Amino acid sequence: CPSCKEHRQASKKLDLWRLPEILVVHLKRFSYSRYMKNKLDTFVNFPIHHLDMSKYAKHTSRGDQPPIYELYSVINHYGGLGGGHYSAYAKLVEEDNWYHFDDSHVSSVNEEETRTSAAYLLFYRRLDGNSCPMSEDVLVDTDMVDSPEA
Repeated sequence: CPSCKEHRQASKKLDLWRLPEILVVHLKRFSYSRYMKNKLDTFVNFPIHHLDMSKYAKHTSRGDQPPIYELYSVINHYGGLGGGHYSAYAKLVEEDNWYHFDDSHVSSVNEEETRTSAAYLLFYRRLDGNSCPMSEDVLVDTDMVDSPEA
């Protein structure tokens, strides 16, 4: 306590007034203490569809539409504190297909495969009527994508 200088149980409060078009969730994957540093591989069962953030926002500027989000990308971290490897899952929204990007290798995956204990960053886009559309200028060379059978 800053007044009495005693150690007391504290709480913090964070209010969100408006929510963004793109929501980035950073999962804590590294634990630090005075004597130990650890990589956390805890599985987080995050939602892919219909992430409703209305209970976390004080008000919405879009009338009655609740802030509903859909996952469109996941960045994974493999390895430890001293180094590691990153890969990503991304959804081509226009195709409604998920892909795994790992260095120079790209393969088609099922959306349930995007949930792993290596998930590190989650990218969601807002689904209400005023959402900014995903870029339509991205061209994908499907000859570079491995078939699911491979």
